[in-house]
Amino acid sequence: MSDAANTPTPPAAPAPATGDLTDEVREQPTMPLEMPLASAEERESLEQLRKFLLVVHRGLLQAERTRYEKVRGRIDNNSAFLQLVINDPFFDWLRPMAQLVLLIDERSTDKKSPMGSAEARSLYDRGRTLLRADAEGDAFQRLYFQALQHSPDLAVLTRQVAGALSR
Repeated sequence: MSDAANTPTPPAAPAPATGDLTDEVREQPTMPLEMPLASAEERESLEQLRKFLLVVHRGLLQAERTRYEKVRGRIDNNSAFLQLVINDPFFDWLRPMAQLVLLIDERSTDKKSPMGSAEARSLYDRGRTLLRADAEGDAFQRLYFQALQHSPDLAVLTRQVAGALSR
């Protein structure tokens, strides 16, 4: 008997993979990654809310300009006023409303990543919250409430917007 016959043979190497990892992943059950897109009704409601936010924001700017001018003197022109709105801490509290309008604009027109239904509802709810003046609410709501106390025109405008939103 030869030594070769007595030498144990090594175990066979594992069979080469028939496919790469991509094939294995394809075979796994997958959860859908796509969320339902915002419906036409949700998009229309959000657009309507956006318009109301702009109307109220414009009213708030006017009311706050009047209040600012009573305390600090007349603002020379609209360009100077815009600079104050952008840079003066007096107007900082108005930013959440302007930022939400910009976010709604951005998300409504994004073709690469269309707005989902849940996102549309979330943006709508955020807008409704901003339109709720509340003496006990967050900082924005408290300052909004105070602005309504000083401006009858703004109070009327806010009431009209609330009525339109409740329909």
